[in-house]
Amino acid sequence: MVKRQKEKQYQSSAEHRINSQLRSGNSRNLSSTRPLPFDCCALTLTPFTNPVMRVCDANGVIFDNSAILPYVMKHKADPVTGKHMTSKDLVSLQMDKDEGTGKWQCPVLNKPFLNHTKIVAVVQNDRSTANVYSYEAVHELNIKAKSYVDLISGEKFDRKKDVIILQDQSNAELIRLRDINHFKHSKALRQQNNEQMDGSDNVKLSITASRIIDKMKRKREDNEKEKAKVASGGEESSKKLRVFTDDLTGVSMTSGKASGSFTSSAMNVNNDNSAREATEKEILLAKFAAIKKLKKKGFVRLHTNLGVIDVELRCDIVPKTCMNFIGLCEKGAYNNTCFHRSIRNFMIQGGKSSKKGDAETSLWGDAFEDEFDDRLKHTGSGILSMANAGSNTNKRQFFITFKSAPHLDRKHSVFGRILKGMNVLSVMENVPVDKKDRPRDEIKIITAEVIYSPIEEATEKEKVRIQKRAEAKRLEKEERRSTALGIIAKSVDTSSTLATDADEDNVPAIGVYLPKAAIGKIEGVKSNNVEKQDVIFPVSRLPPPPKKTTFGDFSGW
Repeated sequence: MVKRQKEKQYQSSAEHRINSQLRSGNSRNLSSTRPLPFDCCALTLTPFTNPVMRVCDANGVIFDNSAILPYVMKHKADPVTGKHMTSKDLVSLQMDKDEGTGKWQCPVLNKPFLNHTKIVAVVQNDRSTANVYSYEAVHELNIKAKSYVDLISGEKFDRKKDVIILQDQSNAELIRLRDINHFKHSKALRQQNNEQMDGSDNVKLSITASRIIDKMKRKREDNEKEKAKVASGGEESSKKLRVFTDDLTGVSMTSGKASGSFTSSAMNVNNDNSAREATEKEILLAKFAAIKKLKKKGFVRLHTNLGVIDVELRCDIVPKTCMNFIGLCEKGAYNNTCFHRSIRNFMIQGGKSSKKGDAETSLWGDAFEDEFDDRLKHTGSGILSMANAGSNTNKRQFFITFKSAPHLDRKHSVFGRILKGMNVLSVMENVPVDKKDRPRDEIKIITAEVIYSPIEEATEKEKVRIQKRAEAKRLEKEERRSTALGIIAKSVDTSSTLATDADEDNVPAIGVYLPKAAIGKIEGVKSNNVEKQDVIFPVSRLPPPPKKTTFGDFSGW
């Protein structure tokens, strides 16, 4: 039995020379070619995830869809051959992958595609998709049997037109087409690098190195822009009140750096265990709690083309939903919008943007969570509630009920009701609609006016509370520091002095704590004509001496 030779774990000098020439782009004198690996994109030269192919005379070149589409939209050319190309020339490849190894394989034989495997793609009748097989499966089950039916979809195909070769080591034309050295985009990139290096710098970069340098340059530019933005907004950020976690809830939440540095050798040692700054979400939650605590309602007036509707908002129960609605009203998001859906004996829905293509967002951008409370239900007409597309998907659309809808409880967030304008709601209900429940006559919100909002009042109270707490923390910190140093303030009668000159008020202090005028009292020197002043003395840290008692010894017992 012939002993198989193990794969060597080194490169010979000839292989090293060839690979270095390939990396640098100076491979003109090489007699051998270097075809692209099958699982790599011909544009990025990295493994693809969503493969598509470009057909060139019964041969196919594979790209990654996310990389080739932007290139084609910009250059209108094939990056391999340089010929004119559009997105319609791309054919999507449907390939099978082994979940265990993560390698592409033949869906019929379950054999992985290797660099020497002959691989073909069978184009479907829609000319936009193709199934990928090994040539062995197509040859045995289709060509030999003369049954030209796709092995997966069952569609008929033409052997000459619809069978595209993706990899074949014996096909010289395909090998030349998939040779990395002949790719047009690689040549253009090398030429651009050579033009950049024609100056004083003679360093030549490979394709990979040039991409890395370009990426680093873009990252550097982004960092500079961010620094400039921070510098421009530095004054505003310095005046902004810093809010810590213990200021909001009373619970001190740290950054975790101190505990992490004690248990991990990868982190720098940190002894600071103070509270961290609160996040925007935590500040927003504290603001909601302050609005609830205020226990006040909000009021909004909707001016429609059919009349005026006054709405009461339950900010004391569902503050987040009410803040979203009031904030959008103040921004004018509901002005000149139409009620686009109306169902008799059910509800009328509005709040959708009148401009086509506008993304629907909430006051904070993303969708926010539902707010349910058993005190707010879809009972009776005139109930104001949020429209959504499922759980926790509230944005800006809302609806007003014509009738009780108990099946919507705990599915849609109720946040208000109509106080005045029920007759206008009845007129809206009687407007005829089409088959898609759209009103035939326009029902429009001209303006949404905020009559009263408790949000600003609650925010101001919360700000004052946080400022008071911050001041109390500062005073407490100073008191702890003074206690640790053993310093207290006392009013001392410094009626004695050592000097009787007229300018004795300008006598310099000794050290940090004792004015020179106080030495006379300490040493028992008497003097007159000196006013009382506050002098700071160090206090002994020793315990006080024991008090004397009337007990003597035990001789009398």
